[in-house]
Amino acid sequence: MNKTLVSFLVFVVGLAVFHNAIFPIFTPKEVGWILNRYVYFLLFVAYVIVTNLVLRLKPPIAMTGLFVWAIGFYFYKFVLYPPIPWTLFITYMVMWSIGTFLYISQDPETFREFRKPIVKTIVGEYKLARIIVFTALPLLVGMATYNTIYPSYLEPVELRTVHPAPPATTKVHGKTYPLESTNNPFRIDEQDNYKDSFPFLDADKQEYMKYVTEGGTIFFQNCHYCHGDQLNGLGMFSHVFNPTPANFIDPGTIAMLQEAFLFWRVSKGGPGLPNESTPWSSAMPPWEEHLKTEEIWKVILFEYWYTGWHPRTFGTEGSTAGSGE
Repeated sequence: MNKTLVSFLVFVVGLAVFHNAIFPIFTPKEVGWILNRYVYFLLFVAYVIVTNLVLRLKPPIAMTGLFVWAIGFYFYKFVLYPPIPWTLFITYMVMWSIGTFLYISQDPETFREFRKPIVKTIVGEYKLARIIVFTALPLLVGMATYNTIYPSYLEPVELRTVHPAPPATTKVHGKTYPLESTNNPFRIDEQDNYKDSFPFLDADKQEYMKYVTEGGTIFFQNCHYCHGDQLNGLGMFSHVFNPTPANFIDPGTIAMLQEAFLFWRVSKGGPGLPNESTPWSSAMPPWEEHLKTEEIWKVILFEYWYTGWHPRTFGTEGSTAGSGE
């Protein structure tokens, strides 16, 4: 049997067996150090390499390039978790395809070997392959176009919760904060009263603006890439995310929330969302791993100042300013 065909069958059959029989074993609910999807992926790559070496198949460079490209597609589409947005998937695959092409065209001899079957198919030396390719290609393009423009009337597979219910408490940097009674410590005046609007007295306003400025500096160092220079959710990276980053100018976002809610969301990010928000509906990282507690509060202070919204409050009696147990 032709070694190229054997190599192709080894790859296709192996991928089918690995994905349907072995992949479920490596993707339990509780991911461990051994039984996880990335170890599974490395085992599959090792299977492809070792099988070709043991059987001495030596597939042509065109087939090798196809294998490399397919492995990248399989990783980003099925292995990588949490699933990435479609636009980001396309970006990664373009970069992977460029890398694959650079591998193929590393020297004139390998590139000539890669082009050889393509040229022979186009000019008609491989008549059967030419018929199959020139018949399947327009059909695939037409199918893809049809699926793209055809309207879907199906119900969404999930009802995404815009403002998921927060936990009763959250632990940040070793301290436990009760969200119902925690307030922004930088909104407390000298009489220990919480202020949801400003200006204060002149001295209080100067101190307040100092914290706002510090929060704005932190925001533009870390957050504006996604949430935008104008806090409208249109940052330079926002177009690759679905759903897009929160638009703080919109009255349906921070204007409806307590600052403690924002403190929880910013600190825990997407990984800290409750089950009602799954599958992955936020690309925000857990900022508690990058910012200090007071820096998170200052960023929140800046966001309300910039947008002109007042944080929502439900009575301040007995509340604790940034208290932690």
